[in-house]
Amino acid sequence: MTKSYPYFYFMQIHIATTADIDELTKVEIESKLKSFYDNDEVGISHAIQGYRWQTYFDAQTPASAKPERVVYKAVLNGHIIGYVAGHLTTRYEKDAEIQAFYLLKEQQRKGYGTKMLAHLLDWFKQFNVKSVCVGIDKDNPYQQFYLKHGGEHINEHWIGWDDVVALEAAVGL
Repeated sequence: MTKSYPYFYFMQIHIATTADIDELTKVEIESKLKSFYDNDEVGISHAIQGYRWQTYFDAQTPASAKPERVVYKAVLNGHIIGYVAGHLTTRYEKDAEIQAFYLLKEQQRKGYGTKMLAHLLDWFKQFNVKSVCVGIDKDNPYQQFYLKHGGEHINEHWIGWDDVVALEAAVGL
């Protein structure tokens, strides 16, 4: 006999809105503090990160970004446990950029990150994106996630894919 679970036991992915800024900010700060961050006041300031999200949703930042953008939130048991944000760009002659990607430490290694990335890549398809980049601190251990999915260093702070088809294949699209 197959065991059934109520729907709330399964992670769901939805488009985030400005109404989610507070919870997105909390996830980012908690993820940084538990995973790799050195308590830099700017990186863990709720007010600063909240303001950055507002300017992102308003298509004011980053400077190299085009207005087309999306933020996907991963929801488990009614709470945001992670998110991925991306937009079209001109940075490093790539078509798209992963702006931010966080998943609470206790939710990692369950396939949620790959599922969130797959949603973002699916969104990129509507714009015929061929190449992608992501900025990441050179000391951030999570750059291994991108390298595992076929990314290559553009420089010490950026990873990119010249062929998004290879990245899509790595996440199962």
